[in-house]
Order: sequence, then C-alpha cells, then structure tokens
Amino acid sequence: MESRQSEIKSEFTIGDVKIKKAYVYKVNAKMTEPFSISLGTQYDFEGVFVQLVGESENGYGECSTIPEITGEFPNAAHDTAVMLLSAMKGKRYESIEDFSEHVSGMIYGSSAVKNAIEMAAHDLYAKSNGVHVSKLLGGSVEPRETSVTITLGSVNDAVKALGAIQKTKAKDIKMKVGISAELDIKRIRAVSEKLKGERFYVDANQGYSLQDAIRVGRALNDVGAAFFEQPMDRHDLSKMAYLRKESGIPIMLDESISSPRDVIEAILHDSADYVNVKLTKSGGVRQAMKTLFTAQAYGIKAMVGCMIESKLGIAASLAVALSAKNVIFYDLDGFQFLKEQPFGSGVEYSNGMNSLAKGTGFACKRLF
Repeated sequence: MESRQSEIKSEFTIGDVKIKKAYVYKVNAKMTEPFSISLGTQYDFEGVFVQLVGESENGYGECSTIPEITGEFPNAAHDTAVMLLSAMKGKRYESIEDFSEHVSGMIYGSSAVKNAIEMAAHDLYAKSNGVHVSKLLGGSVEPRETSVTITLGSVNDAVKALGAIQKTKAKDIKMKVGISAELDIKRIRAVSEKLKGERFYVDANQGYSLQDAIRVGRALNDVGAAFFEQPMDRHDLSKMAYLRKESGIPIMLDESISSPRDVIEAILHDSADYVNVKLTKSGGVRQAMKTLFTAQAYGIKAMVGCMIESKLGIAASLAVALSAKNVIFYDLDGFQFLKEQPFGSGVEYSNGMNSLAKGTGFACKRLF
C-alpha cells in the first residue's frame, strides 16, 4: 500500500472542538479483483483521505470517486482537499451544521472531496464527545444486511460469482449490467435460476437506451427482481417514468440523485420508486441525511450505497443508513473488493450482515 502525504497548517474550530492542523493522503491499494460496470473497469484502489488533528483525537474522512459519476480524479481531489482545508485557517464554525454548509458552498461540485472533509469533522466531533457517529446522528448500531455485487462478465462468470457469494450467506444479490441487453437477459435468467431465496436486483449505471431498458425491465419482472437500478442516463427522468409504466419493474435512481432537489425533480417526473443516496455523491454525512429526509417527507423509500471504499467510508455510510427510517436497502460491500485495507475495524461483514464496530467516531484504525 502506497501513500502520499500533505500537511496543512490550518487551525480552525467547530463548536467547542479545536482543529490544530490537517493532513491529506492519497493512498493506492490492491484490489481482490477488477470491478467492472458499464462506465468502465477499476483495477486498483486510489483513495484520498483527510485527517483532522484535534487536541487529543484525530478525525478521518474518505474521498473515493468514480470520475464519470462525481467528476473527480484522485490527484485533483487531493489538491482540492488541500486548497479547501487551507482556506479554513482561523475560522470558527458554530456547529457541525454550520461547518457542513460552509464546506458545501466553498466550491461547485467536488462532492467526494467535501465528503472526506465533512466525514473527518464528524469523526473528530463524535470522538471528542465520546459517542459513535451513528448515535450522534440519532441512529442505532444494529447490524444490517448488505447486497453483494456480481460485476460484469459472461453468463458463466455470473453464476460462478453467485456461488461464491452464496457461501457468505448473503441475503441480497446485486448484479451489474448495462453493456448488452441480450447478454444481460441471459445472465439475469441464469442467476435467478440459482437463487436460494435471496433478494435480487440489477444496476445498469446508465448503460441502456430506452428500448433496451424496456426489454431488460420486462425480464426482471419475469424473474421477480426487487427493482431496476439506474437503467438510463441520469438526466432521462421522463424516459425513466415511461419505463416504469411500460415494464412494470420498480425503478431505483442512483446517479440521478445527488441532492434534495434531485429527489424533488424525480418525484415531479414520476420517475422513481426508490432512490440510492451515497455520501460521495451528496458531499458528506449531513448532506446525505438531508437528501434521505427529503425522500422520506415524500414517502419515498431509499437505499444507501457506496463506491469502492475502505472500511472507513463504509462505516460512515452505514451510520447514516441507520439514522434514517426510510432506508430499507443497503448496498455497502465496497470494502470487500480491497485486498489491502487502509483502515481496520469500523465495520465487519458476516453472514450477509454488516455490523458497526464498537467505539467512538467511526471506530476505525488507520493502517497506512
């Protein structure tokens, strides 16, 4: 595992928590296997981590990005994090909410960088107050099931991957699709025939045209899939509404949802049954919570998802998921694709369930 470090001598205060300085790290780690989706294939993990140094504790946050989704590359994300943290020198924020709103408005975009900074603030703030972040947010620390992912590949690849996943007693199976409707329908049927009662759904990551999405949607309906995630381009909300009616399959929006306003737009277009909220798309813990609460206010159920992330990022995502009542799906298997773990503890996977580690903050231990 390789890392690059930058020190930022920037003192600032959040409530009664003083930050003496900060570090930004770019970490490269090996993965267990390539992670292939319709947007491309990830062969190695490149994460950017923020460390906030308090008087007696350290807070950590993670920036893990897919450029096609958040518009950020790791090297640029590192430099953006350094710039934003440097600009905080001498500032005093009344609260975590005040800090979160300031970070959100400092720069357009860069949601994954904002997430790392805001996550680190939550970690430090919770540690300074002797509680887990989940408790700080008003949530529980109970275990929750997570879907486990079958990446793109052949029919045989999908069946083989399913067998390996089933040995872990996973309760939810997610399969990546979006390159070829004809091949994907064969994969869907082959996997569905091998299921042993697990909940099953697919994620196209915007890969299909409307015509192909209808074909795949009907196939998913035939096999009793739970939903169809992000079948078309993030902006095609009207087409998504047509797909819902034409295929009958429930639609989960992911890349289309990055803010509370996106939830409202989806509702106005009648384009979603569910929404997938990710901290990396939202720009942090509190911004993700606001998106979830907006969905809840409109009666929309949600999923909390992830990128390929370390245990730190997954622990943060699970803490948020456990703090919103409308979250009924959990797609938090990203750390399972890392051969080398930048952080230990935080979250553990066993028998299809993720469990938060006991401790304060996100209860993670830095390993790089």
